[in-house]
Amino acid sequence: MSKVTGWTRPVRVSALAVSLMLSAGSMAADWETVNEGKARTDINTYEKAMKDSPVKAFRGVTEVQAPVLSVLAVMADSSACADWLYQCQSLELRDNDQAYIRFKGIWPAKDRDALIKTQATQNEETGAITLASHAVDGEPEHEGYVRVAALEDQFVLTPLDNGWTRIEFETFIDPGGNVSSVANVISHKAPQETLQGLREMASSDSYQKATLEQAVKRYPGLKGMGLPQSHQPE
Repeated sequence: MSKVTGWTRPVRVSALAVSLMLSAGSMAADWETVNEGKARTDINTYEKAMKDSPVKAFRGVTEVQAPVLSVLAVMADSSACADWLYQCQSLELRDNDQAYIRFKGIWPAKDRDALIKTQATQNEETGAITLASHAVDGEPEHEGYVRVAALEDQFVLTPLDNGWTRIEFETFIDPGGNVSSVANVISHKAPQETLQGLREMASSDSYQKATLEQAVKRYPGLKGMGLPQSHQPE
């Protein structure tokens, strides 16, 4: 697997380490199928109950005809968050791999916000890039917004042949307050709408020739990660 020019040594994990991490944490297995498509580009969705929480976690999987760099460039573009990430109102980049995100509320829930920290790792055997985010402290309260009680997101981007990318998205957001039933209804739509929006954006002309600089702006941990030739810029 060749490397994109200018990338330095990444944070890497073995296939075994990735397997252990995914099976040990709160985002483990035991997913129940919500919708299973037949076509390659269909979005398969899943849900599961979370221990000690009335709010469920949700998962979506699909494949897109766009290179990994295009998908990463969309995710790294703070101005595009509202165009693909479900209920995203705005995203502001912070230092130390952090970003401040605002979510639109759906009645009766008020608008929410969170400070999130993201770590980028790569599976050396498959080339899959994992972007794992979680809520952290450090952002002052903002008038008109309720801080989420918990947030865990994970995107796994696997480079496939001929410039295709497999995207796996897992999310758990506890909005806090007495809106857990509403949260499950809202979050149920998150994988479908998020992956559909991400596919449309990554396949657009604006991101088809994405560069390293576009992705590293938000995810500096990507530096040094190898990609197949079909996923590198021409």
